[in-house]
Amino acid sequence: MESFSDFIDGAGLFDLPLVGGPFTWSNERTPLTFSRLDRFLVSSNWEEKFSDVVQDTLARPISDHVPFVLDCGGLRSRRSPFGFENMWLQAVGFLERVQSWWVGYGVVGTPSHSLACKFCLLNNDLKVWNNEDFDYLVWRKNHVFSEIAEIDRMEGQGSLAESLKLRRVECQAKFAEIAVMEKISWRQKSRALWLKEGNNNTKFFHHLVNAHRRGNHIGRIQVDRVTFYKEEEICKGIVDFYSRLFTESVGWRPLLAGLHFDSISSEESSILEEPFLKMKFCLR
Repeated sequence: MESFSDFIDGAGLFDLPLVGGPFTWSNERTPLTFSRLDRFLVSSNWEEKFSDVVQDTLARPISDHVPFVLDCGGLRSRRSPFGFENMWLQAVGFLERVQSWWVGYGVVGTPSHSLACKFCLLNNDLKVWNNEDFDYLVWRKNHVFSEIAEIDRMEGQGSLAESLKLRRVECQAKFAEIAVMEKISWRQKSRALWLKEGNNNTKFFHHLVNAHRRGNHIGRIQVDRVTFYKEEEICKGIVDFYSRLFTESVGWRPLLAGLHFDSISSEESSILEEPFLKMKFCLR
Protein backbone atom coordinates (compact mmCIF):
# COMPACT_ATOMS: atom_id res chain seq x y z
CA MET A 1 0.00 0.00 0.00
CA GLU A 2 2.91 2.35 0.63
CA SER A 3 4.24 1.69 -2.88
CA PHE A 4 0.78 2.25 -4.33
CA SER A 5 0.43 5.53 -2.44
CA ASP A 6 3.86 6.63 -3.65
CA PHE A 7 2.80 5.85 -7.22
CA ILE A 8 -0.37 7.97 -6.83
CA ASP A 9 1.60 10.89 -5.42
CA GLY A 10 4.35 10.58 -8.01
CA ALA A 11 1.89 10.51 -10.92
CA GLY A 12 -0.01 13.53 -9.57
CA LEU A 13 -3.31 11.64 -9.31
CA PHE A 14 -6.13 12.25 -6.87
CA ASP A 15 -9.40 10.59 -5.96
CA LEU A 16 -12.73 12.22 -6.76
CA PRO A 17 -15.38 12.44 -4.02
CA LEU A 18 -17.85 9.57 -3.96
CA VAL A 19 -21.55 10.47 -3.97
CA GLY A 20 -23.89 8.09 -2.17
CA GLY A 21 -21.64 6.69 0.56
CA PRO A 22 -18.05 6.49 1.79
CA PHE A 23 -17.51 2.75 1.13
CA THR A 24 -17.51 0.47 -1.93
CA TRP A 25 -17.12 -2.97 -0.35
CA SER A 26 -18.65 -4.97 2.49
CA ASN A 27 -17.79 -8.45 3.78
CA GLU A 28 -21.50 -9.13 4.52
CA ARG A 29 -20.61 -10.97 7.69
CA THR A 30 -20.82 -10.44 11.41
CA PRO A 31 -19.16 -8.22 12.46
CA LEU A 32 -19.55 -6.07 9.36
CA THR A 33 -16.47 -4.61 7.70
CA PHE A 34 -16.62 -1.76 5.23
CA SER A 35 -13.83 -0.47 3.02
CA ARG A 36 -13.18 1.83 0.08
CA LEU A 37 -11.52 -0.55 -2.37
CA ASP A 38 -12.73 0.76 -5.73
CA ARG A 39 -12.11 4.27 -7.00
CA PHE A 40 -11.35 6.41 -10.01
CA LEU A 41 -8.02 8.21 -10.05
CA VAL A 42 -7.65 11.21 -12.35
CA SER A 43 -4.89 13.66 -13.13
CA SER A 44 -5.11 17.39 -12.51
CA ASN A 45 -4.96 18.19 -16.23
CA TRP A 46 -7.85 15.82 -16.94
CA GLU A 47 -9.90 17.27 -14.08
CA GLU A 48 -9.46 20.77 -15.49
CA LYS A 49 -11.11 19.70 -18.76
CA PHE A 50 -13.91 17.75 -17.01
CA SER A 51 -14.60 19.83 -13.92
CA ASP A 52 -18.19 18.56 -13.54
CA VAL A 53 -17.25 14.92 -13.00
CA VAL A 54 -18.37 12.98 -9.89
CA GLN A 55 -18.35 9.35 -8.75
CA ASP A 56 -21.84 8.04 -8.09
CA THR A 57 -22.72 4.73 -6.41
CA LEU A 58 -25.39 2.35 -7.70
CA ALA A 59 -27.48 -0.40 -6.12
CA ARG A 60 -25.67 -3.60 -5.01
CA PRO A 61 -28.00 -6.51 -5.81
CA ILE A 62 -25.50 -9.40 -5.88
CA SER A 63 -21.82 -8.59 -5.50
CA ASP A 64 -20.16 -7.51 -2.28
CA HIS A 65 -18.67 -4.61 -4.24
CA VAL A 66 -20.77 -1.50 -4.76
CA PRO A 67 -20.90 -0.61 -8.48
CA PHE A 68 -20.35 3.03 -9.25
CA VAL A 69 -20.11 5.19 -12.35
CA LEU A 70 -18.08 8.19 -13.40
CA ASP A 71 -20.77 10.76 -14.13
CA CYS A 72 -19.45 13.57 -16.33
CA GLY A 73 -22.76 15.39 -16.78
CA GLY A 74 -24.26 15.49 -13.32
CA LEU A 75 -23.73 19.19 -12.72
CA ARG A 76 -25.75 21.83 -14.51
CA SER A 77 -24.78 25.43 -14.98
CA ARG A 78 -27.09 27.81 -13.16
CA ARG A 79 -27.61 31.52 -13.29
CA SER A 80 -25.29 32.61 -10.54
CA PRO A 81 -26.31 35.56 -8.37
CA PHE A 82 -24.63 38.86 -9.00
CA GLY A 83 -21.26 39.23 -7.35
CA PHE A 84 -18.60 41.87 -7.60
CA GLU A 85 -15.51 40.62 -9.43
CA ASN A 86 -12.25 41.87 -7.95
CA MET A 87 -10.55 41.60 -11.35
CA TRP A 88 -12.73 44.48 -12.59
CA LEU A 89 -10.59 46.84 -10.54
CA GLN A 90 -7.64 45.95 -12.80
CA ALA A 91 -9.46 47.21 -15.90
CA VAL A 92 -8.40 50.66 -17.08
CA GLY A 93 -11.08 53.29 -16.44
CA PHE A 94 -13.35 51.00 -14.43
CA LEU A 95 -14.18 53.52 -11.69
CA GLU A 96 -14.82 56.28 -14.24
CA ARG A 97 -17.09 53.93 -16.19
CA VAL A 98 -19.16 53.09 -13.10
CA GLN A 99 -19.39 56.76 -12.13
CA SER A 100 -20.65 57.74 -15.60
CA TRP A 101 -23.29 55.00 -15.45
CA TRP A 102 -24.42 56.01 -11.98
CA VAL A 103 -24.76 59.71 -12.84
CA GLY A 104 -26.67 58.91 -16.03
CA TYR A 105 -29.46 56.99 -14.28
CA GLY A 106 -32.49 59.30 -14.20
CA VAL A 107 -34.60 57.72 -11.47
CA VAL A 108 -37.43 59.67 -9.83
CA GLY A 109 -38.81 58.79 -6.41
CA THR A 110 -37.90 58.56 -2.76
CA PRO A 111 -34.20 58.25 -1.89
CA SER A 112 -34.53 54.55 -0.97
CA HIS A 113 -36.48 53.78 -4.16
CA SER A 114 -33.97 55.72 -6.27
CA LEU A 115 -31.02 53.90 -4.66
CA ALA A 116 -32.59 50.45 -5.23
CA CYS A 117 -33.41 51.22 -8.88
CA LYS A 118 -29.92 52.56 -9.54
CA PHE A 119 -28.38 49.39 -8.11
CA CYS A 120 -30.55 47.26 -10.41
CA LEU A 121 -29.54 49.31 -13.45
CA LEU A 122 -25.88 49.18 -12.45
CA ASN A 123 -26.16 45.41 -12.01
CA ASN A 124 -27.41 45.03 -15.59
CA ASP A 125 -24.72 47.30 -17.03
CA LEU A 126 -21.96 45.45 -15.17
CA LYS A 127 -23.24 42.09 -16.42
CA VAL A 128 -23.31 43.26 -20.03
CA TRP A 129 -19.86 44.81 -19.74
CA ASN A 130 -18.48 41.67 -18.06
CA ASN A 131 -19.86 39.43 -20.83
CA GLU A 132 -18.32 41.62 -23.49
CA ASP A 133 -14.86 42.12 -21.96
CA PHE A 134 -14.24 39.19 -19.60
CA ASP A 135 -16.34 36.22 -20.73
CA TYR A 136 -13.66 35.05 -23.17
CA LEU A 137 -10.70 35.76 -20.91
CA VAL A 138 -9.13 32.31 -21.39
CA TRP A 139 -9.66 32.46 -25.16
CA ARG A 140 -8.04 35.90 -25.30
CA LYS A 141 -5.07 34.69 -23.28
CA ASN A 142 -4.57 31.68 -25.56
CA HIS A 143 -4.91 33.90 -28.63
CA VAL A 144 -2.24 36.32 -27.38
CA PHE A 145 -0.01 33.39 -26.41
CA SER A 146 -0.31 31.92 -29.92
CA GLU A 147 0.55 35.28 -31.46
CA ILE A 148 3.68 35.56 -29.31
CA ALA A 149 4.69 32.01 -30.25
CA GLU A 150 4.23 32.81 -33.94
CA ILE A 151 6.43 35.90 -33.70
CA ASP A 152 9.09 33.88 -31.87
CA ARG A 153 8.96 31.27 -34.63
CA MET A 154 9.42 33.93 -37.29
CA GLU A 155 12.36 35.37 -35.36
CA GLY A 156 14.01 31.95 -35.29
CA GLN A 157 13.84 31.75 -39.09
CA GLY A 158 15.58 35.06 -39.68
CA SER A 159 15.61 38.74 -38.85
CA LEU A 160 12.44 40.23 -37.36
CA ALA A 161 10.90 43.50 -38.46
CA GLU A 162 10.75 46.32 -35.94
CA SER A 163 6.94 46.41 -36.12
CA LEU A 164 6.74 42.74 -35.10
CA LYS A 165 9.11 43.37 -32.19
CA LEU A 166 6.86 46.15 -30.95
CA ARG A 167 3.83 43.92 -31.44
CA ARG A 168 5.45 41.18 -29.35
CA VAL A 169 6.05 43.66 -26.51
CA GLU A 170 2.39 44.68 -26.66
CA CYS A 171 1.27 41.05 -26.64
CA GLN A 172 3.52 40.23 -23.70
CA ALA A 173 2.08 43.13 -21.71
CA LYS A 174 -1.45 42.06 -22.64
CA PHE A 175 -0.72 38.45 -21.67
CA ALA A 176 0.60 39.54 -18.25
CA GLU A 177 -2.49 41.71 -17.70
CA ILE A 178 -4.88 38.87 -18.57
CA ALA A 179 -2.93 36.41 -16.40
CA VAL A 180 -3.23 38.74 -13.39
CA MET A 181 -6.99 39.13 -13.92
CA GLU A 182 -7.42 35.38 -14.30
CA LYS A 183 -5.50 34.74 -11.08
CA ILE A 184 -7.56 37.31 -9.16
CA SER A 185 -10.81 35.84 -10.47
CA TRP A 186 -9.96 32.23 -9.56
CA ARG A 187 -8.65 33.27 -6.14
CA GLN A 188 -11.93 35.03 -5.38
CA LYS A 189 -14.04 32.08 -6.60
CA SER A 190 -11.97 29.58 -4.61
CA ARG A 191 -12.59 31.56 -1.39
CA ALA A 192 -8.99 30.82 -0.39
CA LEU A 193 -8.54 34.29 1.03
CA TRP A 194 -6.13 32.97 3.65
CA LEU A 195 -3.44 32.80 0.95
CA LYS A 196 -1.31 35.84 0.33
CA GLU A 197 -2.36 38.18 -2.43
CA GLY A 198 0.79 37.51 -4.43
CA ASN A 199 0.19 33.77 -4.78
CA ASN A 200 0.04 32.89 -8.50
CA ASN A 201 -1.02 29.25 -8.21
CA THR A 202 -4.09 29.56 -10.45
CA LYS A 203 -4.35 25.79 -10.89
CA PHE A 204 -4.70 25.35 -7.11
CA PHE A 205 -7.53 27.92 -7.05
CA HIS A 206 -9.17 26.11 -9.97
CA HIS A 207 -9.14 22.80 -8.06
CA LEU A 208 -10.73 24.47 -5.03
CA VAL A 209 -13.53 25.92 -7.17
CA ASN A 210 -14.26 22.51 -8.69
CA ALA A 211 -14.24 20.93 -5.23
CA HIS A 212 -16.79 23.50 -3.99
CA ARG A 213 -19.01 22.81 -7.00
CA ARG A 214 -18.93 19.07 -6.40
CA GLY A 215 -19.60 19.61 -2.70
CA ASN A 216 -22.73 21.62 -3.49
CA HIS A 217 -23.95 19.10 -6.04
CA ILE A 218 -27.02 16.99 -5.20
CA GLY A 219 -26.76 13.79 -7.22
CA ARG A 220 -29.74 12.07 -5.63
CA ILE A 221 -32.34 12.69 -2.97
CA GLN A 222 -34.77 10.46 -1.09
CA VAL A 223 -38.24 11.79 -0.28
CA ASP A 224 -40.71 9.50 1.51
CA ARG A 225 -38.53 6.46 0.72
CA VAL A 226 -38.52 7.33 -2.99
CA THR A 227 -35.13 8.13 -4.53
CA PHE A 228 -34.89 10.72 -7.29
CA TYR A 229 -31.91 10.98 -9.64
CA LYS A 230 -32.88 13.32 -12.46
CA GLU A 231 -32.47 17.04 -11.97
CA GLU A 232 -36.10 17.94 -12.59
CA GLU A 233 -37.26 15.12 -10.27
CA ILE A 234 -34.92 16.32 -7.51
CA CYS A 235 -36.23 19.88 -7.78
CA LYS A 236 -39.84 18.72 -7.76
CA GLY A 237 -39.22 16.36 -4.84
CA ILE A 238 -37.71 19.15 -2.71
CA VAL A 239 -40.53 21.58 -3.52
CA ASP A 240 -43.24 18.99 -2.82
CA PHE A 241 -41.65 17.95 0.48
CA TYR A 242 -41.52 21.46 1.93
CA SER A 243 -44.92 22.32 0.47
CA ARG A 244 -46.44 19.46 2.43
CA LEU A 245 -44.35 20.28 5.49
CA PHE A 246 -45.62 23.85 5.75
CA THR A 247 -49.22 23.15 4.68
CA GLU A 248 -51.95 22.48 7.23
CA SER A 249 -53.93 19.43 6.19
CA VAL A 250 -56.41 19.63 9.11
CA GLY A 251 -58.12 22.76 10.37
CA TRP A 252 -57.03 22.40 13.98
CA ARG A 253 -57.14 26.09 14.87
CA PRO A 254 -60.06 27.10 17.17
CA LEU A 255 -62.82 29.27 15.72
CA LEU A 256 -63.89 32.52 17.37
CA ALA A 257 -67.41 32.56 15.97
CA GLY A 258 -70.11 32.40 18.66
CA LEU A 259 -67.79 33.30 21.56
CA HIS A 260 -68.72 36.13 23.92
CA PHE A 261 -66.10 38.77 24.74
CA ASP A 262 -66.29 41.62 27.21
CA SER A 263 -66.67 44.94 25.45
CA ILE A 264 -66.90 48.60 26.38
CA SER A 265 -69.80 50.91 25.70
CA SER A 266 -69.91 53.56 22.99
CA GLU A 267 -69.54 56.31 25.63
CA GLU A 268 -66.40 54.71 27.02
CA SER A 269 -65.07 54.29 23.51
CA SER A 270 -65.59 57.99 22.73
CA ILE A 271 -63.79 58.94 25.96
CA LEU A 272 -60.73 56.98 24.85
CA GLU A 273 -60.57 59.04 21.68
CA GLU A 274 -60.89 62.45 23.35
CA PRO A 275 -57.81 64.72 23.30
CA PHE A 276 -55.77 65.14 26.44
CA LEU A 277 -56.56 68.15 28.64
CA LYS A 278 -54.29 70.08 30.92
CA MET A 279 -55.32 69.77 34.55
CA LYS A 280 -54.16 71.79 37.53
CA PHE A 281 -53.63 70.12 40.86
CA CYS A 282 -53.48 72.00 44.13
CA LEU A 283 -51.21 70.49 46.71
CA ARG A 284 -51.99 71.34 50.31
